Amino acid sequence: MYENLDKGLAIYRQKHTKSYYVRLRIDKKEIRRSLSVSDISEAKSLAWRFKFDMEGKKLAGLPILATKELTINQAFQEVIKELDNIKVQKTIYDDYRLVIHNFITPYFKNKTIKDLTSKNIRLYFESLNLSLTRKRINTTCFKKLFQFLEEEEHMKKSELPTLPKVESNKVENREAFTVSDHKKIINELQEFHNLGKPNFKTKEYRQTLYHYFIFLCETGIRAGEEIKNLMFSDIEKDGLNHLLTITKGKTKGYSRDRTIALSRKAFDALCAIAQIQNPEKDINIKNFMSINRLILEASFIENEVSSNDDDEASDIKIPCYIRVFGLFIKHLKANNIIKSHYTLYSCRHFYITTKLQGGVDAYVLAKYVGSSVEMIHKHYDHHKIGTQENIDKLTSKQHEVIF
Repeated sequence: MYENLDKGLAIYRQKHTKSYYVRLRIDKKEIRRSLSVSDISEAKSLAWRFKFDMEGKKLAGLPILATKELTINQAFQEVIKELDNIKVQKTIYDDYRLVIHNFITPYFKNKTIKDLTSKNIRLYFESLNLSLTRKRINTTCFKKLFQFLEEEEHMKKSELPTLPKVESNKVENREAFTVSDHKKIINELQEFHNLGKPNFKTKEYRQTLYHYFIFLCETGIRAGEEIKNLMFSDIEKDGLNHLLTITKGKTKGYSRDRTIALSRKAFDALCAIAQIQNPEKDINIKNFMSINRLILEASFIENEVSSNDDDEASDIKIPCYIRVFGLFIKHLKANNIIKSHYTLYSCRHFYITTKLQGGVDAYVLAKYVGSSVEMIHKHYDHHKIGTQENIDKLTSKQHEVIF
């Protein structure tokens, strides 16, 4: 429930809470507060009172928000604003934003810049199993943060912490699931939402993750940027096929956009996600494409960002499934269910290697997954060559029983 009361003033209530909240935009700031009441009339009255109090402070020259020490989160938001103000936007800037929103700020939470020590930064890097590329992206994010802190005189150059060294000779891991590990992950994901005592938010994340995992393995779509802005209504029916157009991610370097046909498993996975996120509706194969909602949007975050707000809506509404899956893999490894470390990106590798082993032409596959034939040959050809069928063809041998 979301209701505008005046320009910059609104009240809202999330599905799983009884109390109303006020949202006020004033002096280029946004303030959200719990009103601690469940009656809508009382909530409206308190919201107006809150607005008048804040406007009174502004007229009196008093600070609207209590002055607090700058947090790491606030500092990184300024870094993002600086990125947004750059006229010529590079694709890598989206990677910086994603890493800051989904990894760095959740790790440091409400810690202040006093906690921005060399040790704490090192512990952050060690908490994640990062590829070389992702390490470099993280390092650049912190360098941009240091530049902001120095230029705005929050820290002196001599006070800036040091960053952990990034190994230059490490090859980025492109490991696909083994067939046995893939089956184990599927089975364990089905029960992941019952692990421990999850609250309703965590339970929904985990239930959605199971179907999201299947969708990624069935399409080869890159987890993260390529799916972040996709909506159920983006899916179109064309004869026997359901089509989805991908416009984000690395597609631009290889083709302008790409349209993929969904397998039945991928289509069913999206139907299941739609039902989880819209529990009050009867979702079926005919009506779910009419849902005007982001595919990975959480059900309990509804209308918190009004329609005239900027693109930050998708970042607020979509949980970080890359991180949730990372916690899931740690759980499996800790319980000796699997030994290898996988990420959601492994779903893409699994899809590509499976299709190569099934005889799909590398050119067709490259177009489908938004890559180049050269990249397919460079990173995946060994999977195709290594199949027993191809080994037999290359060696001109029939299977023999050797004792």
